[in-house]
Amino acid sequence: MNHSDFEMFPVSALEKVRSRVRPQLFENENTALEGERFCFQVAYRSIGWARSGITFSLEGVPEGCAEVYPVTEVPCGNPCVEGSDDYLLTETPCMMPDLLAPVSPSGVTAKYRAWQAFYVILTGLPAGDHQMHVCIREGGEVLGEADYLLHVLAEKLPEADLVCTYWMHYDCIANYYHLPVFSEEYNRILESFLRSAVGHGLTMLLTPLFTPPLDTQVGGERLTVQLVDVEKRKGGYSFGFARLGWFMRFARSCGVKYFEMSHLFSQWGAKFAPKIVAKENGAERRIFGWDTEALSEEYKAFLAAFLPQLRGWLIENGFYERCYFHISDEPSAEAFAHYKACHDFVKGLLPDGKFVDAMSHYDYFTQKLVDLPFVALDATEPFLAQNEPYFVYYCTAQHSRFVSNRFLSMPLERTRVLGIQMYRNGVRGFLHWGYNFYNSVLSREAIDPFAVTDGMGGLQSGDPFTVYPGKDGALSSLRNEAFYMGLQDYRALTLLEEKIGRERVIALLDENGVAANFTDYPKNALWLLSLRKKINKEIAEH
Repeated sequence: MNHSDFEMFPVSALEKVRSRVRPQLFENENTALEGERFCFQVAYRSIGWARSGITFSLEGVPEGCAEVYPVTEVPCGNPCVEGSDDYLLTETPCMMPDLLAPVSPSGVTAKYRAWQAFYVILTGLPAGDHQMHVCIREGGEVLGEADYLLHVLAEKLPEADLVCTYWMHYDCIANYYHLPVFSEEYNRILESFLRSAVGHGLTMLLTPLFTPPLDTQVGGERLTVQLVDVEKRKGGYSFGFARLGWFMRFARSCGVKYFEMSHLFSQWGAKFAPKIVAKENGAERRIFGWDTEALSEEYKAFLAAFLPQLRGWLIENGFYERCYFHISDEPSAEAFAHYKACHDFVKGLLPDGKFVDAMSHYDYFTQKLVDLPFVALDATEPFLAQNEPYFVYYCTAQHSRFVSNRFLSMPLERTRVLGIQMYRNGVRGFLHWGYNFYNSVLSREAIDPFAVTDGMGGLQSGDPFTVYPGKDGALSSLRNEAFYMGLQDYRALTLLEEKIGRERVIALLDENGVAANFTDYPKNALWLLSLRKKINKEIAEH
């Protein structure tokens, strides 16, 4: 029932409800597994005039099982780049729904003739039918009502064995909130970011032994976030691991399972040392950085002193088996010989260390310079052909050939489909570089993520981050939720595999258009929603 000048109805969580586009993905029922985080939306618009202070109510689920957020638009100033494919919602700069912010104490304003949405997140529902009733009011007046039926199967969604890392940018938290790094108030905010990341699939955390040498202008510096205490003395170095120990225990208490030690050399080819700060003669100063060649005798001496001590400390404290090590992010083919020299030197100091890096050149893997490479989605063909173990990643460069990504201009099913593709292709890990990168490109300046979503024009909108900095910590987004839905699809497929075997699951995916690559699949939301229902049906019947 709707008021004569107010319209509302439930739609899929994969709909981006845009102000001037009538929503298409009507949905008033669905199925889910026990333990699944299930989401849907209620789209609405005021036809006659703007209405302020509207409220949303939901009945039919146990207390504490539902969260409701108004979906807020953010600027999509750079929706695509030269060479982008056309599987997009827009190629024109616009406002795009994304941010899931708490409801204001004064309620929500329904804009004049603009489509908007409330986003409903359901967790912890027991098996059975849950007939929900939603209502939107202005004061005491009912503007619209709708029903939604969710059938929760008596089958529990299993945990995944995925290694998932979304790079946490610790300086961006400090800059945005104007807090000293790792201060008490900073740590309270950081905990929110960590728990939100873990709650959306993160299992491995970028750990800043030293300030990570990532996305930094040559010659520039990012705020120091170094956890290892270094003292430079005549004849050598001494190291303190107390703060590192605190950080790793803190992260583990938030649900982190694995740790990736920050990169030991600069990005895109390992030419230089990272920024490292040490105490010398009672004063703290930078001792390494852009002015330090990667294989200089001084830096090699530092690593020769540091890495064996780090290894011993990690072993003694029970962390080593869950640690991964980086050399340099995204080395080019031209950097192969130099990268190999850096790797071989570090491998000599960490002979049993597990090495990972984001890279897309197959030779790095065949020459055993990484144990598990993170391969760009549009460069996976050699790995698919050889059936080699690998993880995947995407960043600003993955904008063509219909590969999955999380740009604001992309439909949400394109973000979600990766979970099914990872299962289909035997991938066991994922990396994304920008969980909360609130800087311009190359970190030349800090930005306001509510106003700037494209790194000051240098990246596609949405690439640098998927959570926003709220008053008390991380705020989620449509893209964040859609990606996690994909991880749940992966987990549902592993459950089905337990029941009918991988061969039959692959046959089901083949029948429904999921190819053994990351580019060929039906390009629409209804297909993906239908496939997940089929998966649930197969689970229930076996």
